[in-house]
Amino acid sequence: MDIEKDEKLIAYCGFYCGACPKYKTGKHNCQGCKGDNPICLNSCKVRPCNIENGYSSCVDCKQYTKLQKCKKYNPFLIKLGEFITGTSRKECVEMIRESGKENFVNYMVEKKLVSIKRNKSKKDN
Repeated sequence: MDIEKDEKLIAYCGFYCGACPKYKTGKHNCQGCKGDNPICLNSCKVRPCNIENGYSSCVDCKQYTKLQKCKKYNPFLIKLGEFITGTSRKECVEMIRESGKENFVNYMVEKKLVSIKRNKSKKDN
């Protein structure tokens, strides 16, 4: 199944919803993080923070220059999941900051990734 290339599919946290299996297959009627029916609506703390502050994603945050300091961005279960999967939302946000949204989307579509593998972004660019 093809991965949709669209900057609007960059999730608030830096994930790329366009490569997510739930989004691609339409499971749970998922429209991505920024859609009307995000499947993580009740558990995500990042989405409401971005909406309240008018951010397109955590890339725009002025309060925390280092994402590690943001408690909403770094809950224990997310850290555990990233450890298990070897991925890093933080590296996604850093790539967007360094390379721009278009380059990020192109990379994610090319590699078919929802999140960047830890320490891979700098090697592959």
